[in-house]
Amino acid sequence: MPHLEQMARSRALENTVFHEEVDPSEMPGLLSQCHAGLLALAPSHRTHNIPGKFLTYVQAGLPILARVNRGTDLAGLIEREHIGRAYVGDSVEELRALAEELADDVELGQRMAVNGRALAGRMFSPEVAVRQVVAALSSQQDMVRFQNSP
Repeated sequence: MPHLEQMARSRALENTVFHEEVDPSEMPGLLSQCHAGLLALAPSHRTHNIPGKFLTYVQAGLPILARVNRGTDLAGLIEREHIGRAYVGDSVEELRALAEELADDVELGQRMAVNGRALAGRMFSPEVAVRQVVAALSSQQDMVRFQNSP
């Protein structure tokens, strides 16, 4: 983070604040003040993954603004579920236009928030995780029974 702080100072950015790690109990209040949840995957990132930050944002009902790499499935999920905007490219101006759209269009943000919370409940809730674990263990048990049967 010192590198980013130095960069902000060298560019005389007056609207940038850096904080140490935020206590998890403070996150709901912090996120409630945001227009969108920002994700920026490293350009070298080529594998499929769902960042933990993404889950936090959709559970909080924040529209997502993601700068993602070509070929990852996160962009498709964001667009398909109508929970934000995913950008594949290097244009700061295009990314800024998407950020402004999310900040300016209140109704769009509200629809995306509802969709994000629904997605979180449908795919990423503790209940869904328990069902997936139980199903996986059940199929393993069935496989062991099948392998051990005469």
